[in-house]
Amino acid sequence: WDEYNFVTVDRKRLMIITHRTDVTLGFEARFQHEVLFNKYLNFLHTVLPSTAEFTEKAWKW
Repeated sequence: WDEYNFVTVDRKRLMIITHRTDVTLGFEARFQHEVLFNKYLNFLHTVLPSTAEFTEKAWKW
């Protein structure tokens, strides 16, 4: 998890994408329910480096 520096949060589509350095590429997680979405987002805040940037926007890829 230490290699991931960026997170894109798409609340409308319930998607969370973790990125290393290139924000066009990443590990995409999709959720059917907001509860699990929020649990995963909270988990990422605990395991990613404190320098990781979380951005809320629509995922376009």
